[in-house]
Amino acid sequence: MIEALETLDEFHDTGYDSFLEYEDFKNRFTSEPTYLYINEQHPHLSEWRYFAISDGLEVVIHDGETKIC
Repeated sequence: MIEALETLDEFHDTGYDSFLEYEDFKNRFTSEPTYLYINEQHPHLSEWRYFAISDGLEVVIHDGETKIC
């Protein structure tokens, strides 16, 4: 059982980190967003796209700045 705890201490959930970053980004927008414009080179493109679709947002992948509106 000690080995399992040591393994969990070393575990790093990048998906959860990506979700927290997305939520922070989304919460900075003052009203209810409807679109996520995300840069095609964004390091969490697939995760943020999934989160936005789950939130009911339209997702636009482009070569500009990542923004929510």
